[in-house]
Amino acid sequence: MLSSSMRLCVGTFLVAALAGVAEQTVRAAGGDFDGDGFADLAVGAPFEDVGSVADAGIVHILYGLNSAGLNASGNQQWSQNSGGIVDLSETGDQFGASLAIGDFDDDGFDDLVIGAPEESVNGQPGAGAIHVLYGTANGLRSTGSRQYTQATSGVEDNPNQDDNFGASLAVGDFDGDGYDDVAVGVSFEDVGFVSDSGAVHVFYGSGSGLGVSGTQYWNQDSPGILDQCEAGDRFGFSLAAGDFNNDGRDDLAIGSHLEDVGAAVNAGSVQVLYGSPGGLTSTDQQWTQNTAGIADACENSDLFGESLSTGDYNNDGFDDLAIGAPFETIGSADNGGVVHVIYGSSLRLRSTGSQYWHQNTAGIADALADNELFGSELATGDFNNDGRDDLAIGVPLQEITGIVGAGAVHIILGSANRLTATGNQFWHQDSAGILEAAEADLFGSALAAGDFDNDGKDDLAIGAGNETIFGQTACGGVDVIYGAVGGLTSNGDQFWSQNSAGINGVAEANDQFGAALGK
Repeated sequence: MLSSSMRLCVGTFLVAALAGVAEQTVRAAGGDFDGDGFADLAVGAPFEDVGSVADAGIVHILYGLNSAGLNASGNQQWSQNSGGIVDLSETGDQFGASLAIGDFDDDGFDDLVIGAPEESVNGQPGAGAIHVLYGTANGLRSTGSRQYTQATSGVEDNPNQDDNFGASLAVGDFDGDGYDDVAVGVSFEDVGFVSDSGAVHVFYGSGSGLGVSGTQYWNQDSPGILDQCEAGDRFGFSLAAGDFNNDGRDDLAIGSHLEDVGAAVNAGSVQVLYGSPGGLTSTDQQWTQNTAGIADACENSDLFGESLSTGDYNNDGFDDLAIGAPFETIGSADNGGVVHVIYGSSLRLRSTGSQYWHQNTAGIADALADNELFGSELATGDFNNDGRDDLAIGVPLQEITGIVGAGAVHIILGSANRLTATGNQFWHQDSAGILEAAEADLFGSALAAGDFDNDGKDDLAIGAGNETIFGQTACGGVDVIYGAVGGLTSNGDQFWSQNSAGINGVAEANDQFGAALGK
């Protein structure tokens, strides 16, 4: 996932790593907010002005309607000025900078968590907040919506300036009770006097939805956690949930992309907390590129753990973990980027059989080049309906026909053994049948998968937050490529922007529609 600073500095195209989302999240699966069997898509435009309030942010909901997939019919637009939403739109809140989807009250309708990481709380600018909207047969509603911050009674810690609570999110059922739970990253959290070491809050679901009962607060100084808090680690920058040991309770992977490993500055690490009947426990694992069995070695500024995704890529019943290190140098290609995949087992995640992917891997389309950031964003879905999950890898600074920062996405398909280069797909806006054309759009800087046409094959939404619309730069857009027996196909491809017919609002410069996608 790319940071707010990267989105703003599109002229340079090189950015510091960023927040949200997920996310990413958890497995990037589109939610079904109205329970009709067709997945729906949440699209963040975190720099949208709301009235005269600059960069307050909004979220659009596109509903899956029929075999044609996503449709503008019933499109919703949410902001902090929407009726029934707690709080008000304020300058720079960036409502919609992160999104996550789950059924927190187990009523059969998915619900939406929206991060506003720059929200001021108790006079502390950038402290951050999350909002929760609940699904119904008629889609998302504001009735019963809630806002949580570090000032909420029952939530540990306190809001401080630039904590960015809610910049990353992940959903899973960590206690196996049937109600989804949400992990909230606070990667700029100071722990004691240790600045920007980072933390993660966990809110648990119930019959009445998310609440503060049983909330947990994790950092690298928590009892039983491997490693310790250090300045600038950014624990919680990325999050993903999956059941790696198939015990019926989801586990949580937490990226600290600026963790120093030995003498390697900002090499990055990932910690995994395992689920239990009482929720997440400190029986954890820590992964780096120096872990035995993991390819390569820790080096300065690899940013291992900048992005995370989970899925069962070999259909053995155990979820697996994909980890992006987009600033990894491969050969002479600076910041070419790599993705590691670690496979689940009854003994939890293990390095046996782990994989190491980059654009010089045999069978992978295209070739390595400097500063393309392969692995900045990851998403998982079963695009060919063979029962094995597939991995989408964003390369947002990919050069296409001489255009730097055009962006691209690789699809690596699952198999009975592991992910395989066989059938690898390479998508960009100059691919045959894809709407729009390659420009410096950052295509692939956000990804989310879901079955929007309910045909049994997952589809892929691809954010291009720097898309220019009618001469207005960085309005943003989203391509949707639909699944087929052979994988994704350009047949029925859709392109959405705030200028699409039936969509509320209008495309304006720097809105960055599609900078975050619901996962």
